[in-house]
Amino acid sequence: MLAYYTKRSPGEDFERINAPLKGASVWVDGSNLSDEEINLLIKTYNLNTNIIYDVRDRGELPRVEYADDTAYVFLRLPHLSKTSHVISLPLLCVVKENVFLTLSMGDGISPETVALSTLPITTDHTQTLLLGVMAAVVDTFGEMIAHTARSITDTANRLKTHDVTNRDFIHFVTVEANLNQSRMNLDSTLAMVHRLRENKHDSLDDESIEAVEDIALHVQQLLVSIESHLSSVESIRNAYSTVANNTLNQRMKTLTVFTVLIALPNVFYGMYGMNVPLPFQNDVWAYGAIVGFTVALIFIVYLIAKKLRIF
Repeated sequence: MLAYYTKRSPGEDFERINAPLKGASVWVDGSNLSDEEINLLIKTYNLNTNIIYDVRDRGELPRVEYADDTAYVFLRLPHLSKTSHVISLPLLCVVKENVFLTLSMGDGISPETVALSTLPITTDHTQTLLLGVMAAVVDTFGEMIAHTARSITDTANRLKTHDVTNRDFIHFVTVEANLNQSRMNLDSTLAMVHRLRENKHDSLDDESIEAVEDIALHVQQLLVSIESHLSSVESIRNAYSTVANNTLNQRMKTLTVFTVLIALPNVFYGMYGMNVPLPFQNDVWAYGAIVGFTVALIFIVYLIAKKLRIF
């Protein structure tokens, strides 16, 4: 699906139009593109066919290419699936003098998200529009990481009350997969930003270069955050494993003591249950004495176990 937007001044919102205005700069946003739409854009704006077709590769990593005074910048735009998995697809930004294109085989980036940037974005200055899209993509990764961080924090809080279940640790597999997916994409994005920062084609002015440096700093901060969250996941897993082992040891000690306490009376009850002559078997007080002795013995063993802190 193709959509056309224009923004004449930084203070305005993006305005969606039905078709590009003659002689005016425009942002062409292509999301969930079909092959016919891709070929139409290639023909209309004289784009490099081989580079444009790379957007159909779901594994395409961020990179920058230049061809015929046109910059092709590949990004990866993340989405959160219904199963809480982070899924990212290539987002190709094409920068020409009077037109800016964003192409994706999935959902694209919304103009409202791009408009949140502090950059003075207009469709007349396509380089700044590119930086706005890059900043919005990085912010989207930041939101995904923040969502994951809240999930980790909730699990850590439940650990304090021993309310963590096996499902939480199965969920950690998804959490780690999401963090690793984000780290891979941000690492490649950072490499692409550094190449853009070199400005070998003199396509960026000083203000734009400063904005690129800010984006690179934001990416680095997110990478540090990812490492911290991965460490938190590992710490929670180790802490719960230690708590579980300690709890199991305490329970085994308690069960051992109970087994001993239950077994002691059976020694005497079994002895006096034999069909052979036994001491005091004809005395009326023998039953009470045996029961009293076993109760006293159980109590003494219990006190010894408590003193030794067996349970």
